[in-house]
Amino acid sequence: MEKPIRKASRCIVLKNNKVVLAKYPEGNAKAGYYEIPGGKIEEGETAKQAAIREVKEETGIAVKNLTYIGNMIVEYPNRIYDFEVFVTNEYEGGLKNGKENIPEWISLNEMNEKKLLSNVIPLLPLIKPTWQKENKEFSLYIKTSEQEELQELRFTKQEKKEEEH
Repeated sequence: MEKPIRKASRCIVLKNNKVVLAKYPEGNAKAGYYEIPGGKIEEGETAKQAAIREVKEETGIAVKNLTYIGNMIVEYPNRIYDFEVFVTNEYEGGLKNGKENIPEWISLNEMNEKKLLSNVIPLLPLIKPTWQKENKEFSLYIKTSEQEELQELRFTKQEKKEEEH
């Protein structure tokens, strides 16, 4: 059986050495886990448009001037996510709880102490205020279990290609 592939986007929002992470509430299968805001790309949307919409839905803030930083494939036992990943430090508004999660500003120094989804952990070295200024993009493949146990990881970083996302 072939696994369905879901096209999605994520956006890393940075401010003063802090990042916005979304925590899954009680009642969710991933309750207590933190992730980077983002979600499914809807028909007719670009990855960047989806990232802007999803961050607004999940956090209440309106992001702008997103920079593409890479692609992340996350393979679970019964599905695959194909994420386009962006970063920004420009936004308007304050955090508000979404329907499916609770957003928080987390210090970059405290991220290792949080219960992170397995697909967020490999991104930790990239979540830094200087990433937008680097002319690099990454390619990341992660295979994980439904219990968020990392099974395989492949990571590459290369010079940025000029493309629209």
